[in-house]
Amino acid sequence: MEPGLVTVMVPSYNYARYLRECVESAVTQDHVDVCIVENGSTDESPEIARELAAQYDNVRLIEYPDNHGIITSLNRCRHAVIGEFSILLCADDCLTPGAVARAREVMEANPEVGMVYGPVTTFAERAEVQDEPWTRPSGEPRLRRGEDWVDEICRTGENPIRTPELMMRTTVNQQVGDLDPRCTHTSDLNIWLRIAAVSDVAFVPGPSQALYRVHESMHSGNFPFFSPSDFRQRWMAFAAFLETVDDPSKRFRWEALARRALANDASYAATRLFVAPGVEDRERLAEELRAFADELDPLHRRPLDGTAWALRRRLGPERTRRFPGFLPRAAWHRLTRLQSERREQRSGLR
Repeated sequence: MEPGLVTVMVPSYNYARYLRECVESAVTQDHVDVCIVENGSTDESPEIARELAAQYDNVRLIEYPDNHGIITSLNRCRHAVIGEFSILLCADDCLTPGAVARAREVMEANPEVGMVYGPVTTFAERAEVQDEPWTRPSGEPRLRRGEDWVDEICRTGENPIRTPELMMRTTVNQQVGDLDPRCTHTSDLNIWLRIAAVSDVAFVPGPSQALYRVHESMHSGNFPFFSPSDFRQRWMAFAAFLETVDDPSKRFRWEALARRALANDASYAATRLFVAPGVEDRERLAEELRAFADELDPLHRRPLDGTAWALRRRLGPERTRRFPGFLPRAAWHRLTRLQSERREQRSGLR
């Protein structure tokens, strides 16, 4: 493990159209080791990866002939880290100029910090991203005790980190171990919780640390936000994390917070899914979400929830969407979500 070196892990599988742009956003960063882990791609990814490894002295390539899913791919990356710090940069994402130096400065100044992250920008194509003053000074890093950070994540039930904007300390990564294969969609949330349970967390306000690409073939597309599968996977991340917590009082507090947050969120998601246009079998899915919320926290329901749901069923999705009595809650939820997103850009937490 080389002190000061940052290993940028690039898992590669059938993202040939993005791979070069991804790697070239990392190779010019200060003191980086870019490791492409190729997982049996059937497109031009292996050829492009070999070209990049030959072209750049700080790019190395590890090739596997097979693919056993995303968790295996990501664990292969974690086992290939040789630097004191690491960043997981999926082959469809990019780092912003100066991102590595900004994060490493915080890590080196605060040895108790196990992970540091910053703002992230979502995009579809790089040409769409407006030039930002990437080199402008960042604000003072916001340091949080790991336990306090876990409290906040359990209180919201959501993952505030997309992944490429985060740097991890290798010794802490080794301490918490591999990604959990049960968390097929939320292994990132699970590992952030595990890291925060044994170390502190920092957030660097200022320029975006990374560009997170949104496209049709991305893995998370299999788990649409507010869908039953998304909620089940989010709960799996918390449940698997709680299994690793030895302190009974912490485990009890975090479980109660997470259950209540996810139950409330699933209950509200059911009301939105019920009226969502173009969703096949939306009424059944909405009922599935309500049942999931009741399973997580039977006491989460507000007064009159049952009456309001009976009215929705009587009106049907189309009339419910226009019913004046349901509009204030929808407007309030949109407002609070917008405020949460703005707060996240400033502080890293919703």
